[in-house]
Amino acid sequence: MRPTRSFPLVDQYMGIRMGVDLAALEPGRVTVVESPRRLRREQSYGFVHALWFLWLDDGRAVVSVPPGAADGVSRIVSPLRDREGAFGPLLTALLKDAVDAALRDAGLGEIERVLCDADFACNAELLRRHRCGDCRRLTDDSLPIARGLEDYPSHCFPDGIVYGVVDGGRVVSFANAHRPGVMEDRVADLGVITAPGHRRRGYAKTCVSAVVEHITRTGGEARYGCAPDNVASIATARSVGFVPYGVSLVLAAPAPDLED
Repeated sequence: MRPTRSFPLVDQYMGIRMGVDLAALEPGRVTVVESPRRLRREQSYGFVHALWFLWLDDGRAVVSVPPGAADGVSRIVSPLRDREGAFGPLLTALLKDAVDAALRDAGLGEIERVLCDADFACNAELLRRHRCGDCRRLTDDSLPIARGLEDYPSHCFPDGIVYGVVDGGRVVSFANAHRPGVMEDRVADLGVITAPGHRRRGYAKTCVSAVVEHITRTGGEARYGCAPDNVASIATARSVGFVPYGVSLVLAAPAPDLED
């Protein structure tokens, strides 16, 4: 097992969202917990995290499932001793079947998406600040965005954490901390996007590092997730100082039609 750094705030943040105390987990054993959060759409997300499987780099592992699904899921994951193959298609299909039954019992739709992420974490000690272009904090959508850039994360205005690089009067790259309603003042859960015509200029690194600097200035920590095969995104995270934290699997179900 590779040596790892400690990220107590990210642990606490993830534990709240998954319904478990990550600090109490034993390495080398997959713990299954039931949480009512697996039956509802979380703030700022358009889907239900119906199953959330997190395997940390230090060997701790937990699967958060809807009420009623723990026994079936435990039988599937109990033989696992390491994460090699833990997120493969066969295991994922078995987990989907076990969780779909619980979703149907709760009157929800079945799983329709599989999301797998490589997870990274960073703190003030690790942060490497980048300063390419005109990077500034964004508190509204008054500036236009470059062609090919997705819409602003409007849920982050005016009080959330968003930093963007402005070129020619337009925002060409931005990073934001998602707003899940959990420890938003202590943990920045990052997303980043750069317009196609403005990539490979260091803008993504600059925006990400600005968000991390913002949250770590008062002792916070940052989390960064991307697809395990997204080489460019992983390179961005590592250039800012992020180190491997774990691997996560989310089986996503459609959000209920009538929900606040």
